[in-house]
Amino acid sequence: MTQVPDLTKPSSTVSVRNASLPKAAAVLAEQIRAQILGQGLEPGSQLPSEPELIAQSGLGRATVREAIRILEGQGLIMIKRGSRGGMFVAQPDLSSLSHTLAPVLTLSKAPLRDLTTYRLMVEPPAAGLAASNASESDRADLLKLAEHGPGPGFVNEVRFHERVAVLSGNELLRALVVVPNDLLREHLKGESIDAHDVDEANEAHLAIARAIVAGDAARATKTMTRHLEAFEARMSREARLDRPIVSQEQWLREAAGSFGFDR
Repeated sequence: MTQVPDLTKPSSTVSVRNASLPKAAAVLAEQIRAQILGQGLEPGSQLPSEPELIAQSGLGRATVREAIRILEGQGLIMIKRGSRGGMFVAQPDLSSLSHTLAPVLTLSKAPLRDLTTYRLMVEPPAAGLAASNASESDRADLLKLAEHGPGPGFVNEVRFHERVAVLSGNELLRALVVVPNDLLREHLKGESIDAHDVDEANEAHLAIARAIVAGDAARATKTMTRHLEAFEARMSREARLDRPIVSQEQWLREAAGSFGFDR
C-alpha cells in the first residue's frame, strides 16, 4: 500500500504546528498535495487514515479534517466508506476548474464576447490537431456523435467540442477547451434555442467531423472557424455578446428554494 510519508519529519511540520487552525489546515493540505504529486502517486493509491495523519502531523482532528476537506474540494483525494474504505488519490476532474473560474467571471461581469473570442483562438487549432492525431476508432466515434438526430437545445453541442479537444492529443489544449465549454454549457441554459439553430449546429458538426475523419487538418481548422464565427454572429444579432457569460440570474435559478440573504 503506497502512503504519504510521515509528516512528523521536521522539514514537513515546523511551519504547521505554529500556525493558526485555518492556516495550519491549508499548509498541511499543501504538504500532502506536494507528496502526492511529487511522488507521482497514481489514482487509487491509498493514503494514511485520518488518525494516522493526526499522529504524523501532531495536529488536532479539526485541523486534519479541514485539510482533507480542502484536498477533496480540489478533486485530489476521495473518501471511500465501508470495510475497504479509506482515503485514496483521485483523478482530478477539469470540472473543478470550471467551478473555480465561473465565480471569477461572474463577479468580473466578463461578457460572452470574451468567450467567443477565446474559442476562436483555441478550438480551430484543436480541430486541426484532431485531424492529424486521432485514431481510426476515435474518428469513427466522432462521426457517430456528429450524426446524432436533432434534439431539444444544443444536446451535443458542448460534448462534440470537448470530444474534438480530446482527440487533439494535447492535454493542455484539452483543458483549455473543456473548461470554457463547461461555462458555455451553463450559458446555453439561459438561451432560447430553436430547431433551426440545432439543425445548423448539427450540420456544422458533421462537416467538422468529416474533415477530421479525412485527416484534412486545414479543412478541419477552417470548418471549425466558420462554425464558431456563425455562433458569434448569431449572438451578436440577438445582442447577446455583451451579456455575462454566467449571469447572476443563472446562479439564483440554480439556488431556487434554498438559502437566501435577507436584503
